[in-house]
Amino acid sequence: MDDLTLRLQEGLGRAELRRVRTRDRAPGLAYGRYRGPAPRDARLAAIAATFLRRPDGSWTVPLTLRPLTLRHHGGQVCFPGGRIEPGETPAEAALREFHEELGHLPVDAVRVGELEPLYVFASNNLIFPVIFTGNAPAEAWRPDPAEVDEVIEFPLDLLSSPEGPQRQSRRREIRRDQQLVGRYDFDAVAYAVDRHRVWGATALLLSQLGELLGERG
Repeated sequence: MDDLTLRLQEGLGRAELRRVRTRDRAPGLAYGRYRGPAPRDARLAAIAATFLRRPDGSWTVPLTLRPLTLRHHGGQVCFPGGRIEPGETPAEAALREFHEELGHLPVDAVRVGELEPLYVFASNNLIFPVIFTGNAPAEAWRPDPAEVDEVIEFPLDLLSSPEGPQRQSRRREIRRDQQLVGRYDFDAVAYAVDRHRVWGATALLLSQLGELLGERG
């Protein structure tokens, strides 16, 4: 078993006692969005947080840029994932969605474990994050254009950087009947990769993964 998989497993073992949580890194004005209980009608979804080893020995985590045409989280950077179908486990759903969205499965995938479920208020999803390691496919990604505008390779070096994620200011507009009625500013955890900014639930989960890798026994 490779060293990265062992580090993740060890980190998850410690998290069972300490519980990797998102409270300190949740966006401002986000009370209840990530720590509140999920409502009964929340949609169950799974995401694949997958560490892939490339031929040069480097590790990346594939993320997807969602098209602006999508109803939920359009234009945002997300993990591959989606609805858990009846009879599926979160791990099965996560790998199926990974394949559907990116066009390939991880090679020799190993299920490392799961993070604590995360409720996303904006889309009413209760997300089950499943961690995998594996090798990158030899072929180029073949993203589904209906769900993915671009595949973004998030480098492990950025995830395990001592600086970690940064808190950045964001501005939201409030509109009623297509009219601007107000604005509010808040801060949120974010990563910058290439020309993209990764924030929201995706940044929270990335920060959890960084914590798992950063802890030593």
